[in-house]
Amino acid sequence: MDSAKNQIYIDAYYKTNQNHVKWSFWASLTALAFGLIVLVVGIGLALAGSNTAISTTTAAAGVLTQFISAGFFFIYSKNLKQLNLFYEKLIRNQETLFAFGLVGHIPEAERPGVIQAIIGALLSRNGPSIEITPELINALANAKQSGGRP
Repeated sequence: MDSAKNQIYIDAYYKTNQNHVKWSFWASLTALAFGLIVLVVGIGLALAGSNTAISTTTAAAGVLTQFISAGFFFIYSKNLKQLNLFYEKLIRNQETLFAFGLVGHIPEAERPGVIQAIIGALLSRNGPSIEITPELINALANAKQSGGRP
């Protein structure tokens, strides 16, 4: 898959998930506002001396709706974190594909060194820099052959 097509897919994925997160936020905000209104009406009924059963039930419904909206906001927060995590992984994948696609434009004699540098950079994205040496490649191959993990 070429880089331009991959970018189109990443953008479409991000827009779709961003739309879901936006709807989740507005649903949470709507539930919060509705719960607040019901709670205020329940308290107003109680202060106005209305039927205690009605005012208590209305206030309890308002409090319950507030808890539901808090749950919605919690889910919204989780959705937002998940969106950012998946988008970051997609961007990393695109960067990797792009880097290896550029290797084809490098003179043949320089490619092995560039490929080793790319592999080293990929392996050290989340940690200290790793230099790819023939000894490391042999150790990884031996570990794989013996069924162990590197």
